[in-house]
Amino acid sequence: MAARSVAHFAHPAHELNLISYTLPCWCDLCGDRISTGTGYSCRRCCFDMREDCAKYPETLRFFFAHPWHDLTLSRAAAADIAAGAFLYRCVPCGFAVHPRCSRLPQTARSDLHPGHALTAVPAVGTCAACRRPCYVWIYRCGPCKVDLHIVCVRPSCGSSDAGDGAGDQRGARKEKGSLRGAIENRLQEMGAETIIMTLIENL
Repeated sequence: MAARSVAHFAHPAHELNLISYTLPCWCDLCGDRISTGTGYSCRRCCFDMREDCAKYPETLRFFFAHPWHDLTLSRAAAADIAAGAFLYRCVPCGFAVHPRCSRLPQTARSDLHPGHALTAVPAVGTCAACRRPCYVWIYRCGPCKVDLHIVCVRPSCGSSDAGDGAGDQRGARKEKGSLRGAIENRLQEMGAETIIMTLIENL
């Protein structure tokens, strides 16, 4: 059960009280919209935070994309993301990552590219599923030069074993030909937020 009040590093001036949201507002930590549900609020300062966001640690250690230094959760500049939201940062290296992205699994398997595991990388590319540009974080298969948006990846429900040889090459060609139709069907079945949360739960 959630604590009724918390002292939180993101708003050290006052304690935050657990409330139920009935009107939409914005989470001051992640920058996303809060429509309903519970969260922590400081009414005096108009500071609001999702209940789940209160669980992010102030310091993130050994993040796979930047394992050399600890990352500290601090308020972002308006030019980075939603004004006032927070990012995990390594100031000396200029590296930053959104708190939600810090929870993504380093690797994922997708039934849209079953031959190999996909690795989360900070990069740009073109999504092999929806053909739209990919920015910041993508899932990539290096050997096949295949990139997928985070929201276009769905963890494979079948076997994750991959074979070798000509049969795999024929399967890869067939997969590329049917990829667009497959992703359209998948996204109709599952919303983007559901796909992201499915990935996070597979950590």
